[in-house]
Amino acid sequence: MRAFHSLLIGILGLFSGALCSCQTATPATRIGQNPLIFNQLSPEQQLLVQQGRICEGMSKDAVFLAWGNPNSAPVTGQQDGQPYEKWVYHTYEPVTVNSVGFGIGGGCHGSWYGGSGMGTSTAYVPKESAWVIFQNNAVVSWESRQ
Repeated sequence: MRAFHSLLIGILGLFSGALCSCQTATPATRIGQNPLIFNQLSPEQQLLVQQGRICEGMSKDAVFLAWGNPNSAPVTGQQDGQPYEKWVYHTYEPVTVNSVGFGIGGGCHGSWYGGSGMGTSTAYVPKESAWVIFQNNAVVSWESRQ
């Protein structure tokens, strides 16, 4: 049983570490990791990217520097005979979850136990917070609730 608990704690530690590393990315860290992309932008676009903002005409690379990668795979389609690509971003909202549990199990040395319980926990549900539409590698429209 201790081995199982140790394994579970190790897995949770890795998972929480992965979550923390994803949440710390900012425009400044992305710019620092991609200086060549940043230096190719116009001064106006560089200022927007540093502020985490975007505008029409920006490239996918500039939007990546400002907002990061989209939270889901890009969506592709056609509009007015022109192909487009849509990036969608999410925020995560807390939701309280009520739960009820029942169980029967075997204990040590042949004893049995049963029980029930009620509780609440918090789950985080993704909610669309922004999207960007590109045509010919340039922003043609966007919306942000951030």
